[in-house]
Amino acid sequence: MSLIDNKGRVFGLINIIDLLVILLIVAVIGRFTLMQKQQSAGVVTKNIEVVVHVKEVRDATCNAVKVGDVVKETKTNAVLGKVTNVEIVPSETLVETADGRVVVYPNPVYKDMYITLQGTGSAGENAIVLGSNEIRIGTTLQLKTNMYSVTSTVMSIDVQ
Repeated sequence: MSLIDNKGRVFGLINIIDLLVILLIVAVIGRFTLMQKQQSAGVVTKNIEVVVHVKEVRDATCNAVKVGDVVKETKTNAVLGKVTNVEIVPSETLVETADGRVVVYPNPVYKDMYITLQGTGSAGENAIVLGSNEIRIGTTLQLKTNMYSVTSTVMSIDVQ
């Protein structure tokens, strides 16, 4: 008995093309299974604390932000976390004096806010994901609740 007979079957049992298709399907399924195991091994769900900086907002916006607010990302509507702390400081403006010097002066109209968010996300070796957003220090986040919407910059990340 030869390896392939005159009808193109391996050991007279299965057509060689059918055998190649079955092997290809098994290889593809095996590859996806291995990829899933590798991806899930490096990602762990953890509590993440993020401090964001909101620049130059008016008093009305400052008064709307409260501790306990559940904050979502504007575009994806994914929950980022809960507000645990709000720090409001005067916004600083560069002003040119009469003698030509440029000095930093507190802006009488605008305030800056530092908002601390506590949420759960995944922290892998390549990225930190909060809600459905990959975050890094310096990235911009659009925050919203049913009362306000602000643009912020990530200042610090603490994975607990």
